[in-house]
Amino acid sequence: MATLQNIRNRSVLLLSVIGIAMLAFILGDFMQSQRSGGTSSVDVGEIFGEQIHIQDFEIEVEKGIENWKIQNSNTVLTESTITQIRDQVWNEHTRKLIMEKEYSLLGISISDNEWMERISGVHTHSEIRNIPAFQNPQTQEFDRTKVLQYLKQIDQDQTGEARERWLAFQDYLINSIKNNKYDILIQKSMFVTNEEAKIDFNENSQNIIFDYVLIPFSSLNDTAANYNNISEKEIKKYYSDNIDDFQQEETRDVDFVKFLVSPSSQDDINTKQSLEDLKESFAEIDDYLLFARRNSDNIGAKFSYAKKDKLQDPAWTELFDNSNNIVLGPYESSPGVYRIAKIASTAYRPDSVEARHILVSPSSEISIDSVEKVINIYKKMIEEGADFGDLASKYSEDKGSSIKGGDLGWFKEGVMVDEFNEKCFTSAKGALSIAKTQFGIHLIQVTKKSKNQKKSKIVFIDRNIEPSSTTLNSYWNQASQFAGDVLNNRSTPFDSLVNKRNLIKRTDKKVSPNKKSIVGLPNSRSIVRWMNEAEVGDVSEVFELEDSYIVAYLVEKHAKGDMLLEDVRIQIESNLKQTKKFHFINSQLNRISSNKISLEDIATEFSVNVSTIDKAVFKNSTLPGIGFEPELLGALFSSDIESISSPIEGRSGIFIINVKKKDESRSTGDFTQQKNQLVNNHRSYSSNSVFSALTKNANLIDNRNSFY
Repeated sequence: MATLQNIRNRSVLLLSVIGIAMLAFILGDFMQSQRSGGTSSVDVGEIFGEQIHIQDFEIEVEKGIENWKIQNSNTVLTESTITQIRDQVWNEHTRKLIMEKEYSLLGISISDNEWMERISGVHTHSEIRNIPAFQNPQTQEFDRTKVLQYLKQIDQDQTGEARERWLAFQDYLINSIKNNKYDILIQKSMFVTNEEAKIDFNENSQNIIFDYVLIPFSSLNDTAANYNNISEKEIKKYYSDNIDDFQQEETRDVDFVKFLVSPSSQDDINTKQSLEDLKESFAEIDDYLLFARRNSDNIGAKFSYAKKDKLQDPAWTELFDNSNNIVLGPYESSPGVYRIAKIASTAYRPDSVEARHILVSPSSEISIDSVEKVINIYKKMIEEGADFGDLASKYSEDKGSSIKGGDLGWFKEGVMVDEFNEKCFTSAKGALSIAKTQFGIHLIQVTKKSKNQKKSKIVFIDRNIEPSSTTLNSYWNQASQFAGDVLNNRSTPFDSLVNKRNLIKRTDKKVSPNKKSIVGLPNSRSIVRWMNEAEVGDVSEVFELEDSYIVAYLVEKHAKGDMLLEDVRIQIESNLKQTKKFHFINSQLNRISSNKISLEDIATEFSVNVSTIDKAVFKNSTLPGIGFEPELLGALFSSDIESISSPIEGRSGIFIINVKKKDESRSTGDFTQQKNQLVNNHRSYSSNSVFSALTKNANLIDNRNSFY
């Protein structure tokens, strides 16, 4: 493989990422220090007979989490997201192991010359060409000199992280190229014969028109024909003959009791008093915004100027009309929330403004200080006569407004982010002002303003009424005592103990070992993990899940393989009953068919109607007006014209058909179009189908449910 020095000597650069996320991967601080220590002997899985160690897997998961944080810096990382990242890492890791073995067997590789061509030649890889940082800002064309400039700086990073980032990307890109070669190899192997194309053409185009009689199973009286007379011998024989239809994966059934924690009356009193204790300080504090942020449970609260009729809280009209510096509350602003509020400021401001702006954002190539200098240059140019709209169209990074010369149109108070809003609603018409926001630095000009009106900015502090430690302990004790009762009374059914305590039992059946949550209990993977290790009749420890405590009881374990006869008995009885109905109809038809019989005769005998369908093709398994009836469809295309069929056992009932017209099957001609279509269809799903087969042959074992 070509070294970094070889690449420099040949004036090339490699570097790129998938979109903005991959750019952050290469240019940002993505790679994290790996954990020290030896490899754990604990295995999270197995592939090709070799173990996948939990420590190695966890290192990759941590990298995935850090990458997610970089790309979603303003989003809270939840347990659900971590699970998704873990699944993604597992899929990528196992796929890489499977495909590397396949590449080796097939001799798929990349030579040094090919590698150099893909990163610097005429056929530079698209992922390098599409990186905005490596494109000419004016032409948006790929610029090799920008790539080369970055590459030359790799070894200037004393931490070595830049080199690590490049090597990680190099590994990704090489794998991507190999995978593309493999996909092309598979797609090129797709072949369809002329005979296959002919069959497919006829299955899609050959139409049948037919009359039919449907005798629904539901229309036959069970008692009258004694269909319920099904013996145990018949049931056992059906079960044995059709055992392949009665297979199951490993699952478990669980009962559980949920102790939902709710605040006590004392918690309500304490929450209200906590705000009462803040009132004096809140009234006197100068930095009211910081004070509110530190003491409020409402971290997303927004404090904006508003007219009296547009106040966020109806209770604030009392504050708006009061000239004294008072603190309103504590009062219940919404169920479960107490609030105190005061006027922070009163001013005469426009209700709405019209403005335009130029936005410049910092990046890896331009610092925030440089952005400020650029904005001040634009400001000076406009003051000296340059057209604001022209500059916005050329240089503003807000593409939505730049095409309109930076025009944002009319907007009301509080719509924009705070810093931008304040500049717009305090600046004079036509004046140029500068605002710094999370998007970058804006050069703003207010072009129109509505009439000034009295407005107040009201700041408030919210406290949620939440359970105290005393309340939590009380519910914990209830759950613990119930769990103890179940353990100490093994002879008493779980249901009886639930009823004795006036509790509500909940159930989830057929829970697979890798299921993320129990039905009705979000983020309850811990309970599923307990179930995987528990035995029938075991009682769990007390689980704490968000706002509740859970006690679980393992009811049943269903092993992988044959279902128990008792679990499928009802289904078997239903199938046997349906078969008996079919034979009954057969016997009835034999009784009345001594002479030539028509569909009308059969319809009269069973009090049903004769119906007609004029569009039936083999490839469409759903028949108009009937639905999914594959047995009927097969019988149609094997029947002669103008011949009353024998009874056909369908899904919804028993069919007797008479084919009126059948298009001739086309046996000669040009089927090239059909052939090409079939090849394209095969190619579209070939990659996934092939990988599924490779995964099966790899004997992949997934033990993650034992750890997560």
